[in-house]
Amino acid sequence: MQVITMPKSKNSDVSKELWFFLMFNCIGFTVWPLMIYYLGRTLNIDFFIDLTLRTWAEDIVYGPLGSFSTSTFASLIFLFAPYLIFLGIRILLNRSRV
Repeated sequence: MQVITMPKSKNSDVSKELWFFLMFNCIGFTVWPLMIYYLGRTLNIDFFIDLTLRTWAEDIVYGPLGSFSTSTFASLIFLFAPYLIFLGIRILLNRSRV
């Protein structure tokens, strides 16, 4: 019995890409909103000064994910931002090597 394997491309490693995706999305859905909230409060941005953490989390960041609207897309883009930034940096570095 012959085992058929896919040829491995030297430019992509699926397991590495999956780990990067999972790591940066875990950061994006947990640490990133807290980091933005507390950074905004530290810098005395008016929007964050009067805003409680519960309101930030329930109404602004995760609340729109319960329905389908334009704010859902904004919330998803915000939560996927760490991965998208990392992916953009990787693409720019890869293009600069060529």
